[in-house]
Amino acid sequence: MHSARRGSAVIALVLVAIASARIISTYRVLSHTIDEPAHMGAGMEWLEAHRYTFENQHPPLARVAGALGLELGGIHWSGGRTLWEEGFRLLGRGEQYSRARFYGRLGMLPFFWLASLVVYLWTLRAAGPLAATFATLLFTSLPPVLAHAGLVTTDMALTATTASTVFVSLLWREKGGWRWNAVFGLCLGLAVLSKFSSLVFLPVAWLAMWMAAVQWTWTGIRHSIQESRRLANPALIVLAVACLVVWAGYRFTFHQVSYLHVPLPAPAFFTGVKAVWDHNSKGHEAYLLGRLSMTGFWYYYPVVLLLKTPIAMLILVVAAVTSMSGSGGSLGLRLPLAMAFGILFVSLVSHINIGVRHILPVYVGFSVVCGIVCARVWTLPQPRWFGQVAVCLLLTWFLASGAMQHPEYISYMNEIAGDHPEDYLVDSDLDWLQDFDLLATRLKRDHVQQIWSNCDVCGGVGNLPVVRPIPDGPSPSPGWTAVSITMWKLRPRYAWIAKIRPTERIGRSLLLYYVPPKY
Repeated sequence: MHSARRGSAVIALVLVAIASARIISTYRVLSHTIDEPAHMGAGMEWLEAHRYTFENQHPPLARVAGALGLELGGIHWSGGRTLWEEGFRLLGRGEQYSRARFYGRLGMLPFFWLASLVVYLWTLRAAGPLAATFATLLFTSLPPVLAHAGLVTTDMALTATTASTVFVSLLWREKGGWRWNAVFGLCLGLAVLSKFSSLVFLPVAWLAMWMAAVQWTWTGIRHSIQESRRLANPALIVLAVACLVVWAGYRFTFHQVSYLHVPLPAPAFFTGVKAVWDHNSKGHEAYLLGRLSMTGFWYYYPVVLLLKTPIAMLILVVAAVTSMSGSGGSLGLRLPLAMAFGILFVSLVSHINIGVRHILPVYVGFSVVCGIVCARVWTLPQPRWFGQVAVCLLLTWFLASGAMQHPEYISYMNEIAGDHPEDYLVDSDLDWLQDFDLLATRLKRDHVQQIWSNCDVCGGVGNLPVVRPIPDGPSPSPGWTAVSITMWKLRPRYAWIAKIRPTERIGRSLLLYYVPPKY
């Protein structure tokens, strides 16, 4: 048994190393995405200006990690007046642009390692070393995970800290003691510092897991009351530690919170929560299946998972769900599945529908249950070869589906989307401006000095020539025109884009047109 665990751990480390190399290989290929300059600027303000005032809709943890990476690359605070100004200064142009992307993104890699560790340990605890190996293979090869583990954003940090908090809560409930109180509180505090959606995801995930556990191991109301009393005092200690961690994350600030009319520790935390609440109330421009909405679609995230998850994994998830009604529906299978579907369920009411990245922790639960299913099928008693062939075919399909789109993991969609994924999804699921460096390389070949574009945030940094807004008119202007698919779908202003065949497609997200000069 010990040798099996040792072998499984070695294989898992190799898988994480391979995945890390795949992630790092995208750094210099994909240009900065829309959100990265803002996160870099805010993180550098926290790290070197010793304050956090630029923007409070996101907590500082992931941003500071990106800024630490920038410092590793010798890039420092420039005194920008806004987070965007600071972020664009940090990115710069030419060699600094390449260096800033590389080192800033390198600072996010530990979150991927932490999430992979949680997947391995959770599956190992639930079903043993074979299942843990399969789960690690699945998680470290998922295109959405590889995509967002390679960006200076909050989404991989949310995934890692949410998953570790949920997993540690299981160990805390079983083992108890001051050490586990401290570890649980630390994890909870870091989850809150990663993204405010953790404040919703964690309670709902725990509720879903409690319901799954009660259904499986119900021992009566008296035992439940006794268990609640046993955990009450430790839970208060956990909460106190978490609050201290959050306060430390906001540099132990203590000021007036205007809308509450009272001074509080970490005031930016409270104003940040309100900012997210207001943002969700007002909504955000969203696109799904050819439709636009400012308040989102209740079915957005189920559709996103259907399109952004490799079909082989979807098959394994369905197999896990169907096994719940039989003798195979163990608690080890129920808990991660409950966590994933709990997060998906609460996301149905969100009015901010801009990408699978917002529910990325779902993939931790999916990977654990799929690893368990693979191990069970692999070890079918009769006929043994059938289960092994089935698992090999599914895993081959799964791995090939993602590898064929390397390094374009951001725009990955499975075979359902076909050749025109923009008919289904845009934004960070397809076009997050990640292909503008590929565009710069293409234009440099023809010595292009100026382009027209419908993207208003792609100029000023990187290696692009001068970028001008597309002029109004029934046809494209002479010269080169680069069209961001997201900007086109969200703001369908230029009718000629849908009528004229582009000269070529850059990556999967940009349409490039060339109109010869008129003589």
